[in-house]
Amino acid sequence: MSAKKENPDNYIGRTEEGIRKLKERERAKIGNPKHLETRRLLHRKDPRIRLRGGARERAIEKGIDFKLRSYKDLPKVPKNCPILDIALYVGNKVSTEAQSSRARAEAKKELALLESDMKIAEKMNEEAKDELQR
Repeated sequence: MSAKKENPDNYIGRTEEGIRKLKERERAKIGNPKHLETRRLLHRKDPRIRLRGGARERAIEKGIDFKLRSYKDLPKVPKNCPILDIALYVGNKVSTEAQSSRARAEAKKELALLESDMKIAEKMNEEAKDELQR
């Protein structure tokens, strides 16, 4: 059975009117919270969608020919990293153990600086106490 026979009110066809309705529907999706949440859930469920999109945009920017027609052409993303054996997942803008090594290294440097600052402050505090007791 054709789409026109199943639901004639929503059938848009390839007429100017049909194309206009299709464009209106697509415009209504932009910024719509329900649509965005649905997309977010899909991307969490299968991150290949966003991986392909990002690769496509970078290829276009660099002028490289891009031939992946669908995200399904990419291999499935494993649950755990085969090398580091840490969980792989789509995050919620919260840093975790599974963040990039560069970010972890920067965080460790900041922590080390903070710890050294605290040691210096403690030492100065002890010296000040000794001075007051004399």
